[in-house]
Amino acid sequence: LLDVNVGLPEIDEPAFLLRAVKELQAVTDLPLQLDTTDPVAMEAGLRAYNGKAMVNSVNGKEEVMNMIFPLVAKYGGFVVALTLDEGGIPDTAEERVAIAEKIIKKAAGYGISKKDLIFDPLAMTISADTTAALATMQAVHRIRHDLKVNTSLGISNVSFGLPSRNIITSTFFALCLQDGLSAAIMNPYSQEMMNVYHAFRALHNMDENCMDYITYAQNLPAPTAAPAAGAAPSTEKTSPSESSGEGPSSELQKAIVRGLKEKTGTLTKAMLAEKKPLEIIQSEVIPALNIVGADFEKKKVYLPQLLMAAEAAKSAFEEVKVAMAASDDGNGGSSRCPFVIATVHGDIHDIGKNIVKLILENYGFAVSDLGKDVPEQTVVDEVIRLHAPIVGLSALMTTTVPAMEETIKLLREQAPWAKVCVGGAVLTQEYADAIGADKYCRDAMETVRYAEEIDEALKNT
Repeated sequence: LLDVNVGLPEIDEPAFLLRAVKELQAVTDLPLQLDTTDPVAMEAGLRAYNGKAMVNSVNGKEEVMNMIFPLVAKYGGFVVALTLDEGGIPDTAEERVAIAEKIIKKAAGYGISKKDLIFDPLAMTISADTTAALATMQAVHRIRHDLKVNTSLGISNVSFGLPSRNIITSTFFALCLQDGLSAAIMNPYSQEMMNVYHAFRALHNMDENCMDYITYAQNLPAPTAAPAAGAAPSTEKTSPSESSGEGPSSELQKAIVRGLKEKTGTLTKAMLAEKKPLEIIQSEVIPALNIVGADFEKKKVYLPQLLMAAEAAKSAFEEVKVAMAASDDGNGGSSRCPFVIATVHGDIHDIGKNIVKLILENYGFAVSDLGKDVPEQTVVDEVIRLHAPIVGLSALMTTTVPAMEETIKLLREQAPWAKVCVGGAVLTQEYADAIGADKYCRDAMETVRYAEEIDEALKNT
């Protein structure tokens, strides 16, 4: 299966998708998946496709179903259905199954049967929510066995932000297969993933005489030498403070870098009897976050540790806010400029955006979080209201990059003072330059560094 996505900025997507479909069918017999949110482009591709195309995608939003299902009813197709709706991606399996039921019912109204639907219950990263994989696996099981429809997942999403990702990803793949996963977006060049695939088929009597497994195993590279007898891998846990070249200089800093939320709050409250609130932020909280941030950038610590430290720092800020409110001293904890942040229109993924928000707040920025799937003008209006000097825009899907470009265009026209930084899984420096962004940020800490530059420049003017 070949996914065809031509959603680049500043192109005629309907014409380009039509051309891509025709030229691809001339050189390959692989089935094509048409991947676009533009209904005109989708219709052009379906009309030109010789056969039954896979349609990516529909979801539980009424607007989207009313746009895609008539095209599938007219031209035929096998539809990827995402278990999200106007409320975003549900946290629980029950809610995702309910959306799947709604999509099945709506499809039936257009004469589209369940056999022409494949559901993606959406894998989310466990580095941000350790219950995420459980909800996804439960949804896979119920959709496959109760609703009796096919399922698919983007497997590697589950391990984002973690080290040695293939360990988590391949184990998750095995568990999802056991729950009834029908297909997967995965890396076929990953030995760990292919090990699971071939072993699962052999163990479930899906590989006659285990011949596929045998052929696969015979072509595996020779195993490397095992560790010496008696040697055991280290199980010692490394905290950010231990891996950093410059460790914390106080008990409060140690508590923050180790992610000890309750202890951080207690130590901050005690320290407020001796130091001014803003002094604690500048001399204790920010340096501690810098230690963790530096290690995160060097890949010495990972996303869960970064988030734990941020949550610990948040408890310090809460104590500081209480003290400042009681003394009417300062601005309630935000010592830096306003920062407007949003996931762009059409995109409902917000984990990355939420991480950036949390870290920015802990660095003293006054963050206005507009949420996900935010209309372009709504972003502009908030920037104007706050006269915010910085805007952060996030997108996970290439199909929503045009919405990001339109938002930037409106900001240039109506709020020309604002600097725009962009990020997300599909963004690159080239994309950022093409849509007119001021800065491409690869992760949360790079966003913080850029925001600090802007804030410092404002203070020096």
